[in-house]
Amino acid sequence: MLPILLSGCAKAEGALAPVSSQISQEGFESGDQPIDKQLLPVVDPASLEPIINYVDGLNLALTGEFIYLRSTALASCGCLVIAKRLENLFKSATLIGGHYQLTSIKVEKDGVNQKSFRVVIDRSDIRKLDKYSRQSILWSASTISNLFIVQKKGEVWLLSDTK
Repeated sequence: MLPILLSGCAKAEGALAPVSSQISQEGFESGDQPIDKQLLPVVDPASLEPIINYVDGLNLALTGEFIYLRSTALASCGCLVIAKRLENLFKSATLIGGHYQLTSIKVEKDGVNQKSFRVVIDRSDIRKLDKYSRQSILWSASTISNLFIVQKKGEVWLLSDTK
């Protein structure tokens, strides 16, 4: 039920909002400007939801919660490799800080039941702390650019592949 509620809140304009820890009285984060709708491609909004939800799922995966990430994609999607890697990592380490932020989505192919998007995601610095040796390693921030392919399965759009 939680993923359904969260996906309702994570509409296209919300996932592109800058990250901040302070919220102003007007509802915008301090110093933020309203979201420029030009950042989003003109396609069926439901076809964007798996990508937006995937980025939200990546953020939850950093805390050890993988169900939401997996619910965005077909089981065979290469995009879920990160869930397996993080799940294995949490057996021996803890992650401190870090977040993923969707910075750009552009349409590459716009089919009726399959679409592909060029997606850019920024990842902040993340500190990995080994549970046994207590050694700390900093994973530097990075920008990730992939082609995300979404397919319509019944009435639902899901990630089917990344390249």
